[in-house]
Order: sequence, then C-alpha cells, then structure tokens
Amino acid sequence: MSLDNKGYSLLELLLVLTIVLVISTSVLYANNQYVERHTFDLFYNQLKLDAIHTQMTAVEEKRYVKLIFNAGGTRYIGRKSLYEPLFERNLPAGYSLSSSSTLTELAYLPNGTIEKFGTIAFVTPGGIKIVRVFIGKGRMSLE
Repeated sequence: MSLDNKGYSLLELLLVLTIVLVISTSVLYANNQYVERHTFDLFYNQLKLDAIHTQMTAVEEKRYVKLIFNAGGTRYIGRKSLYEPLFERNLPAGYSLSSSSTLTELAYLPNGTIEKFGTIAFVTPGGIKIVRVFIGKGRMSLE
C-alpha cells in the first residue's frame, strides 16, 4: 500500500484563499475610491457646462436666466422663467447642497454677467467640496 500525497493540505488551501481575499479586498477598496472621485469630477464638469449653457442662453436671448438648486439640495434646474425650464438635473446619490453655501442659485443678467458671487458647498461621500463662483462672468473654481 502506497501513501503518495498528491494533493494540498487544508492549511495550504486556507493560506492561498487568505492571500486571494486580501488582494481582492484591496483592489475593491481602491476601485471604490476611484469611482467616488470620478463621480464628483463628472458631476462638477456637468455643473460647469450647465452654468455656461445658462449664461449663453442669457446672452443669446438677452434675458435674465437662473440656475436654481431646489430646497432639498438634491437637484438643480436651469430656468428662463417660472414656466420655461431649460433643463433639470439630479445630483448623484449621496450628494446634496450644504447649508453652508452662500449661493442657492446662479442668476445671469442679459449681458452674461453673474448677479451674485459666492460659494456653493456640496456634501459628498468624500467630504465637503466647495465651488467658488467669482464676480464678473461667473467663472467657477473647485476647492
């Protein structure tokens, strides 16, 4: 009777499974951080494009146009008037307008200048992100 061991022991299998588990967990964690950062980048770029679209509509139609954040701070609407919306966008899941924001709307005058300047703060899963809106043409920067 021969006792040839041609398999792996339980201890060796558990060691390999532990190594695979540690590697896959670290990859998923890194991927989750990338997705969160990328989600905010996409949202911020869309917000800038919508602000530019609102501004260009004001200049083109020579009228007062607003980009308004709703009371709950989970979406924003571009409006020509009370009954003429340009667009409506929801903020990504887990994002909302912070109560520390000095602006709840971006209003553009018919010549394209912004009516008020200040900060728009967003509560995100990665912390608070602040967008500064500057006087004049309403340029934005992210902190």
